[in-house]
Amino acid sequence: MLFIDLVNIISREFCCAKDVYNRILQLFGIAGLGAMVRPLGAFIFGHIGDRYGRRMALTIAILLISIPSSLVAFIPSYSKIGITSTILLLAIHVTQGIALGAEQGGSSVYLIEHLPNKKKLGMFFGIISFGRSIGILLSVIVVIICKKNTDFNAWGWRLPFTFSFVLGLISAYSVYTLGETPAYEENRKQRNLSDLPIIELIKRYKRALILAILISVPVNVVVGFTIFLRTIAKEIVSVETYVTTYVNEIVLIITSILMPVSSIALGMLADKVGKERTTILFTVITMVLCCPVLSTAYYYKSYLIIMLGVMALSIIERGINPIGIVAAELFPTNVRFSGVSLSRNISYALHGGFTPMICTWFTITFPQVNFAAGLYVVFCLLVSLVAILQIKPQDKKFDWS
Repeated sequence: MLFIDLVNIISREFCCAKDVYNRILQLFGIAGLGAMVRPLGAFIFGHIGDRYGRRMALTIAILLISIPSSLVAFIPSYSKIGITSTILLLAIHVTQGIALGAEQGGSSVYLIEHLPNKKKLGMFFGIISFGRSIGILLSVIVVIICKKNTDFNAWGWRLPFTFSFVLGLISAYSVYTLGETPAYEENRKQRNLSDLPIIELIKRYKRALILAILISVPVNVVVGFTIFLRTIAKEIVSVETYVTTYVNEIVLIITSILMPVSSIALGMLADKVGKERTTILFTVITMVLCCPVLSTAYYYKSYLIIMLGVMALSIIERGINPIGIVAAELFPTNVRFSGVSLSRNISYALHGGFTPMICTWFTITFPQVNFAAGLYVVFCLLVSLVAILQIKPQDKKFDWS
C-alpha cells in the first residue's frame, strides 16, 4: 500500500528518467518484475504449505514481505549512488514478490479452512478483507501524520516503511499462535498429504488451475487500474499541490472507512445470492465505469472525479472478492494451498502486476483516446466473465470441513 501512496516520490528517488511519465513507467516495470516472480513463490511456498503446513508457509512469507519493505527506508536515492539504488529497490520487489506468492492466496486458504460455518464463507471472507482494509487505513493515517510532522518530500516519506517490520512481526506471531487448519490436520492424520503437491496439481487438476487463473483476473486488474488512476491523477489535472493533497487525503480516508464495511456487506450478499452471481454483477459494473471515469476526468480536468472513481472501484472490488472462495473450492485439501496460490499469482503476474504499466503505456501511445487504458481493463474482465460462466458444480471439491 505504501508503494501505491508514494509512487510519485519513489519514482523520483530511485528511477533515472527525466520526465514524470517515464519515471513512473520505470517504477511500474520494477513492480511488474516483482509480480513476475510471484508464481515462483507459489511453487516454493505451495509445496511447503501443502506438505508441511499452512502455518509454516505463511509465517515465513509474512517475514519476507515485512523485513524487505522496512529496508526501503534506508536505500540511498538515485542521485547519490546511481543505478545501484534502482537495483536494490528491484531486489526488494523480487524478494517480496516471491513471498507474496504464498501470502496472497495462502492466507485465504488458511483462514477459510479455519472457519467453522462454511455456509457463511462470503461473510467471513469479507471479514478477511475487512482486516486488509484496516491495514490500508493505517497506512493512509501513517502517511498523513508523517506529511504533517516531517519534511515529507525530502526524507519523511521513508518513515512509514520502518513500521512494516513491527507489523510483520505481529502478523507472523498471530499466524504462528493460531495453529494449523483442521482440514490440513485431518489430511495429515489420514496420511493423505501429497509428496509433490505442485506435480499432482498440474497432472490431475489442469482444468481447475486454468479456471482459477482466469477467474482471479478481475480483482488483480481492478487493483492495478486503481493504482494507475491514483498515479496519473496529479499529472493530467492542472491544480495546485495543496488542493490535490487535501482531496487525496479526504477521499482515501473515506474509502478506507467504507471498504471494511462494504467487505462484510458484500460478503453477506454473496452468501445470499451466490458467489459467482455477485462477482459477475460487480465485474460488469466495473466494465461499465472504468472508461467513463477516465474520459470524464480528462474532459473536466478534475482531480476529484479521478479520486471518486478510485473510491468507487475500490468498493466495487470488494464485490468481486468472493471469487477467491470459488477458486479455493476448485481444489482438494492436499493441493489447495498450491492451487490457490499458483492460480492467483499467475493471474497477478500476467495482469495485475503489469496493469499499471500497460495502462500508462496506452496513455502515452494513444493520447488522443483518453479512455484507452480503460479498454484494456474491459477486455481482461470480459475474458474472466467467460471463465466464470464455465464453472460447473462438479468442478468444486468440498472436502475442507
